[in-house]
Amino acid sequence: MRHREDSSAIRTTQAVYRPQNATSGGWLEIHPSFAAGFAALGLDSPSGFLDLPGEVVSGHPDRHVVRLHLPGFPAAFYLKRQHTVMRREKWRNWRAGFGWVSRCEREAAILKQLAAAGLPCPRWAAVGVDRRGRAFLLVEELAGAVDLRQVLNDTGLSATDRLSFAEQLGRLIAMFHTLGFTTPELTAKHVLVSPRDGEIVLIDWQSARRVPAVSLHDRLRSLAALHASVAEPLTTPRERLRVFWTALRSSRQAGLISGRFSDLVRQVVAEAAHIAERRSIRDQRQSTTAVVQRLVWVAGEAVCAVPDVAAVWPNPAIAAPYYGGEPGMFTIQLPDGREAVLIRGRSFAPVGRFIAWVRGRSWRSPGVTLGRLLFHLERYGIPAPRLYAFGQRFTGPTTAEWFTVHTPTTSPITAPPDFAIAEQLARRLRQLHDAGCSVEGNPLAIFGLGDGGVCIRDVLAIQIAKPDADRELRCFLAALSPWVRKAAKEGYQPGRHPAPRAHLDLGMRTASR
Repeated sequence: MRHREDSSAIRTTQAVYRPQNATSGGWLEIHPSFAAGFAALGLDSPSGFLDLPGEVVSGHPDRHVVRLHLPGFPAAFYLKRQHTVMRREKWRNWRAGFGWVSRCEREAAILKQLAAAGLPCPRWAAVGVDRRGRAFLLVEELAGAVDLRQVLNDTGLSATDRLSFAEQLGRLIAMFHTLGFTTPELTAKHVLVSPRDGEIVLIDWQSARRVPAVSLHDRLRSLAALHASVAEPLTTPRERLRVFWTALRSSRQAGLISGRFSDLVRQVVAEAAHIAERRSIRDQRQSTTAVVQRLVWVAGEAVCAVPDVAAVWPNPAIAAPYYGGEPGMFTIQLPDGREAVLIRGRSFAPVGRFIAWVRGRSWRSPGVTLGRLLFHLERYGIPAPRLYAFGQRFTGPTTAEWFTVHTPTTSPITAPPDFAIAEQLARRLRQLHDAGCSVEGNPLAIFGLGDGGVCIRDVLAIQIAKPDADRELRCFLAALSPWVRKAAKEGYQPGRHPAPRAHLDLGMRTASR
C-alpha cells in the first residue's frame, strides 16, 4: 500500500513512535505483511520511520544504515536512511530505468522483482520519502545470518563441505544472471548464509538492475568483485574455480557466452586486480575477527556516539563542553567519570561547502573526518585512541562547529628506539600504509608507547589517503639511529598473518554430507 504522508492514513492503537514534527507531503509504502504491526506502533508517515532510534552500523556523509528493534516484531530491522538525495543520484537511477528516484526507492523496486521471481533476498518492510526529500528503506534482518567471510573461516567445514558450498554459491549466482539480475556489489559482505539451513541470500541491491540478458562483461565483473573481496587465506584456488565454473557453466552450455574457461578465469582475475584497489574491498579483506562497530545518533549528525557513551550522554545533547567553546584540544570527563580527550573546532568553508553541493555530496567537517579515521584504524586492528563521539552542526551557510571525543593518548616515545621498538614502529607504519593511510610531519611523533607496545598517539597527523609509501618510509628511516634501521626495514616488510579460523555451527555441514 502506498499513500501520502498523512496522520489519518493508518489508524493507530498505540503511538509508540511518532515523527518529531507532523508534516504533510512525501509518500510512504508499507509491505502488507507488516502493515498491522506498524499501525499498532503509530508508524504512519515517512518522518516516523526516518526518526526511529537505533545503532548506526555503517554510514557515509549523506546516508547510513541503522539496526533497530520494534516492539511486536520477532526480528530486527535495518533502516537505510538517506539524509540528502542529490540530483546526480536521481539522474543515474533515471538512466538505469528506475525513474527520478533515490537509491532507497531503486533498491525497493529490485527487492520486489527478486521476490516475485522467487529468488532469496531480504524482505522489504517499508519505503518512502518525506517532504524534505529524505528517503528511507526498511528491510527485515536475516536472523542469525553470517557473511561469506565467516563461513569460509569455519574450521568445522571439511574439504567436501567447502566445495559443496562453492557449488551452491555458483549456482545461485548463475540463477540471478539467468533471470536478468546483475549487480556490481556482489562482494563477500553482501553474501549472507543462514545458520539453520545454509541458505545463501544476497543483500544490498541499491546499484542492481534487471536486463533482458546479462552481458558477459557483467557476469565476469560480478565474479571479479566476489573474488577480490575474499582474502587469499580464506579459500583455496580450487574452491574459487569451483564457484567460477558453476556460475558460468549453464550460460556456456546454452551458448549465451563463449570462450575457453581458462580465458574467462584470466579475465576475472585481471578485473579483480583493479577492483581490489578500492578502499571498500580492502576493508572487506581484513580479519573477520574485527571488533563490531556501532554508533548512535544522539542528536542527529550534531552528536554521534558509540553505544556505551550514548547511554550516558547529557541532556540536552548539544551543549558545552562539546559546542560553544573556543577551539582546541582539552582533557575532559564523561558523565560516567571516564577521562577523554575533546578536540573542538570551528570551520569557515565556503569553497568546500560549494564544491560538495556541486558534486552532490554532503560536506564533512574535520571532526567528522577524524571520527571516521578513528573507526577506520579500529577496523584495521591498528592500536590507536578509541572513538567515543563526534559531531558537527551548521551555524551558517559557510560556517560550522564540530567536535571529536576519544580515549586518552599514550605516552610519547622520548628515548631513542632500540631494535625491538624500531621494528614495532616500522610494523605500525606498514599497517597504516596497508590500511590506505598517509602520515604527515615527524614520523616518530605519530607513535607512542602503551601497554601493548607501539601504538598511534597523534591521530591528527594521519589521514585516509593513498600514501606515498616510499617517501614516508625514507623519512621514517632517516629519523632513526643508523644501527636500528636494518631492524626497522625488516619490520616494514609485508607479511601475511591470517586470523585463526573460527568454528561456526552451520546447518550446511550436515546437509552436504
